[in-house]
Amino acid sequence: MEDTAVHFASVEDVIIHKIIAGRPRDLEDVRSVLLKNEAVHLDYIRKWLQEFYDSLNETFLQRFNEIGRIREA
Repeated sequence: MEDTAVHFASVEDVIIHKIIAGRPRDLEDVRSVLLKNEAVHLDYIRKWLQEFYDSLNETFLQRFNEIGRIREA
């Protein structure tokens, strides 16, 4: 049997992709993931959403911050 490397997206990268997609189900998934995973690296997510905002002029970071407040409450 041959060794095969398998790569998975991090929780943070999945959140970023779902925020960018912005569909209601994706945003609900983000809420759920944030509530269930205290170890999510929020600064990493915010950094990349800011990068996408700078490139695409979309309010991804604002969308995430609104969802992220549920975790901080």
